[in-house]
Amino acid sequence: MLDLFKRIFEADHESGDQRDKTDKRGKLKVATCVVLLETVTADSILSDQELNKIIELLKTKYDMTDDQVKELIETSKKERENSTDLWYFSNLINENLSIDEKYDLMEMIWEVIYSDGTLDKYENYIAHKLLNLLNLDRSKFIQLKLKVKEKTLT
Repeated sequence: MLDLFKRIFEADHESGDQRDKTDKRGKLKVATCVVLLETVTADSILSDQELNKIIELLKTKYDMTDDQVKELIETSKKERENSTDLWYFSNLINENLSIDEKYDLMEMIWEVIYSDGTLDKYENYIAHKLLNLLNLDRSKFIQLKLKVKEKTLT
């Protein structure tokens, strides 16, 4: 009988842990999407190229369907409207991603920025703000920028 209670408790505990992991992954997806949206809408314009690039990157990174990505984007837009700044989202990213994963995210940001063939001063400002919020190395940040720019614009 004691073994039965132990197994039930462990199963409840595991499902709680699993729920926490699922919830954390969901929040991280939203944070990633918010950062991408915030960067490209800094100039008050979300071009089709930028939106399509965000969809492509999220589908690839999180193995999502078109409908799942559209739902994520809508959720992220609402979260963005209800927040005052990027700190909450960048903090969530800092707590859950390794330094290499954060550089992968920064590369995604540059890909989205350059997807329409331009770098607006407001997009550049947000990218630099994220450099600081995500505690990234400036030289690696610039290397990623140049790498993506060369790949995208040639």
